[in-house]
Amino acid sequence: MSQEAFKAKAYLKTDCPYSFKYLLFMAEAGLLDRIEVILCRPESAEYATVKATLVAATKQPATFPTVEIEPGRYMSDSNQLIVYYSRSSQVAARDLPALSFYREGIFPQLVELHKQDHSH
Repeated sequence: MSQEAFKAKAYLKTDCPYSFKYLLFMAEAGLLDRIEVILCRPESAEYATVKATLVAATKQPATFPTVEIEPGRYMSDSNQLIVYYSRSSQVAARDLPALSFYREGIFPQLVELHKQDHSH
């Protein structure tokens, strides 16, 4: 299978500020055509199956976003994913106004709420 034929699979959790940050970058950078977005809803019946698939593939606890960037090669940290796609497409993430606005504004607040939600 050639690199052109492979489309990265991006596993994004619907209530995750990190997943949104990655998706915002991809959209603003004009790179959405490079990924197949797989929305993972914690309340769905498929969620446990998706998490188990990611655990088996990465040999680590499932985190979001996780992207299969190449066949069998997974990356899970939103900042690392942004750096990876920035480099491969020559898009400077720091020059994207919506991403910068999100990172500097609401993102820290959402991360705090996200941590509180998941500590119970």
